[in-house]
Amino acid sequence: KYKIAVAVIMLAVVIAVAASLTACRTEEYVVENHDWQFKFAQSSETGEVIFCSEEFAEGFPDAKIMEMTAKAENGKLIATDGENEMIFTYTVEKAVPGESTIYDIADENGIKGNASVGKTTYADGSAEYTLIISFEGRAFYFKAPVE
Repeated sequence: KYKIAVAVIMLAVVIAVAASLTACRTEEYVVENHDWQFKFAQSSETGEVIFCSEEFAEGFPDAKIMEMTAKAENGKLIATDGENEMIFTYTVEKAVPGESTIYDIADENGIKGNASVGKTTYADGSAEYTLIISFEGRAFYFKAPVE
């Protein structure tokens, strides 16, 4: 009876661990349902940070300060600084559960690019969702909390 009880407990532990690992790998990362906060914008050619939020100003002293938010709903991804808006339509190019989702984006003037959504986990164990919008030689980085 003792061996059977141990075997049942071990089997239950293996099933629980496998289920939790599968759940982690199948998390879908989507651009919708987040209030995205701007981090910084970088030149795709040189890697130079050209704009950043106040939060990152100390790390990028040569960058211009910019505050921006982004929101996606009804097929439109809208990034705004309160005065100006970038409005893109988006379609899923590739989605890999547990890794990332890549979108094709385009604005009404024919400017095309990509956006990607994933999760960034830091050395201290903290994590945030990450949105990168890339077009015309620039990449705009946004974050949203993991709840």
